[in-house]
Amino acid sequence: MNSSPSDRPPMRRTRIVCISDTHNCTVKLPKGDVLIHAGDLTNQGSLSELTKAIQWLEKADFESKVVIAGNHDKAVDPAPSSESSQHQALSPESCHFHNQSLPNPKECLSVLATHGPSITYLRHESAEIKLTHPAGPRTKFKVFGSPGTPGLGEKWAFEYERDVNDPSRARYPRQENGAVATEIKSGSQSNPEKKTGSSGSRSHFSPILSSISAKEIWSSIPPDTDILVTHTPPYGHCDLGVVRGSDGSDDGPSPAKTGVTGGEEAETKTERDRHLGCHSLLQRLSVVRPRLHVCGHVHRARGAERVRWSPVSSPSASVSKGMEDDGEIGWIESTTEKWTDPSPDPKSGKISLVDLTGRGREEGSGKLDWVDVDTVIGKSTGGRKGRKETCVVNCAILASNYPHVGGKRFHKPVVVDLELLVCEESQDC
Repeated sequence: MNSSPSDRPPMRRTRIVCISDTHNCTVKLPKGDVLIHAGDLTNQGSLSELTKAIQWLEKADFESKVVIAGNHDKAVDPAPSSESSQHQALSPESCHFHNQSLPNPKECLSVLATHGPSITYLRHESAEIKLTHPAGPRTKFKVFGSPGTPGLGEKWAFEYERDVNDPSRARYPRQENGAVATEIKSGSQSNPEKKTGSSGSRSHFSPILSSISAKEIWSSIPPDTDILVTHTPPYGHCDLGVVRGSDGSDDGPSPAKTGVTGGEEAETKTERDRHLGCHSLLQRLSVVRPRLHVCGHVHRARGAERVRWSPVSSPSASVSKGMEDDGEIGWIESTTEKWTDPSPDPKSGKISLVDLTGRGREEGSGKLDWVDVDTVIGKSTGGRKGRKETCVVNCAILASNYPHVGGKRFHKPVVVDLELLVCEESQDC
């Protein structure tokens, strides 16, 4: 059944400012309605770093701010309590990060629990955000946020092991004592003003030696998600980085340079360039197909891609491409259009805009091909058939990597204009 435009609920442009991997840096933020921070607020995971980051976010002038942690935010990745039968499985490395003792996780989590009402902190859970300010767009959306990041070892936070079908798994073999992710019941809601937990049981990651598969982790993304926020990118999209160390992040030097003649260096792509995103996350993305997927983690992969989805001709075709998710058949990628930043110069006052409303004049601007059929024809199932496109945005702010030869370099925030459902007064907005 096809719907006419008049059948569709009213939509309104909402401006979303996307940032990630700020690592203690407080960059200038453009104006917008919603701010999304996709993790790595800190660098060494200390309480003082976290406190300063949250204070900066609290002062930012946005009606709503959605925040998740990243693999550097070790202090808010709580270990099991002493009452847990699994606490003895923790290695000594779990209590240290960057050669420093970690603060009490409860104290760090209290910083997030006592933040201002405009911040919604998500740790592998959902929330429904309603923008109610009279001067704002008065729109609403459902968001799922998770700090989970594929990697190895207990050095980093919120990590889990890649599934066997992940193309990157062979490059990062499991260590005997490597930490993987598990789900445990989380504490009280960090922001009671927001409707959270719509994904079922609320959970968070903890670096304990008990396995839960990457596929199971990402299968908890609700099918009605409008905006997905993860620290890791999905495999193959905004995730090309240089492997360094065992964390699987883009934490290495620039690619090797060859052909040096007369003091000039020609940069070449080397064997160390890898897609560092998560294949299991991509599988779930192909099933849910949200409007927008905001991520970070891989600094040099900052950018955006518009992924067009096509239904599979048969279930076997989806399985052969690895797009089956617990019996749900994921669509396959038909095309991918890379975004060209209209204003890449960090010194420029112009914004780096991704226009998904079809109203912009920039190259690549076009209305997102996305209709939630459930809201049109009232069906309880099959409502994702109109979700034909997802925009993936890697919004890493820090452009350079440790040891930051020549000094730290920065990207600009990515600004996304997106049409979202109008929140009617009858819906308690």
